[in-house]
Amino acid sequence: MRKFSVFTMITIAVLMLGAATASAQTPGAKPPPTYEQAIVNTWKNLHNKILTMAKDAVFPEAKLGYKPHPDSRSMYDEFRHVTIGLEMTTAMGKGEKYDFAAKEKEYDARPQSRDAIVKEMEAAIAASYAVLDAPGNKPLPQLIGWLDHQGEHYGKLVTSYRVNGVVPPISRPKS
Repeated sequence: MRKFSVFTMITIAVLMLGAATASAQTPGAKPPPTYEQAIVNTWKNLHNKILTMAKDAVFPEAKLGYKPHPDSRSMYDEFRHVTIGLEMTTAMGKGEKYDFAAKEKEYDARPQSRDAIVKEMEAAIAASYAVLDAPGNKPLPQLIGWLDHQGEHYGKLVTSYRVNGVVPPISRPKS
C-alpha cells in the first residue's frame, strides 16, 4: 500500500510540474476589454447586424415599404433613421452640430431602394467607426443611450422580418 502512495505522489508532482511548465510557456490571456472598448464593440456589432439586414436579399425589396401600423415607420424609414442616428452621433463625437430634422427631410426626399439605403448606411458606419477607432478617442457617455435607442430599431426590424415570414439573418442556420 505504501508503494502505491509514493507512486501516486510522484505522479501528481510530475503532472503539476508539467502543467506549470506548460502554462509558463503559453502566452498570457488577452485582458478583458475596457469599459470604453465594450461600448464601442457593442456599437459596432449592433450596426453590423442592421447593415446585414439592409443588404439582405432574402427579404424582398418590395416589402421594405412594410409598416406594422399606419402611424409607424416603414422598414426603409427604420434603416434611414438608424443611418441618421449614426451620422448624428458621429458629428457629436467630432464636436460638430447636426440638424436632425433637416437631415430627416433631406433623406425623405431621396429615392427609396435597397441600394440607396445600403450605400447611405455604409458611409455612415465608416464615418462612425473612424471616429470611434481614432487613437485616444473616448466614446461619449451619450453613446450608451444611443445604443439602447438603436437597439430598439433593430428589434423593430427583426419583428418586421418575422411578421413578413422571413427569418432574420442572425437567426438563420450557419452553413
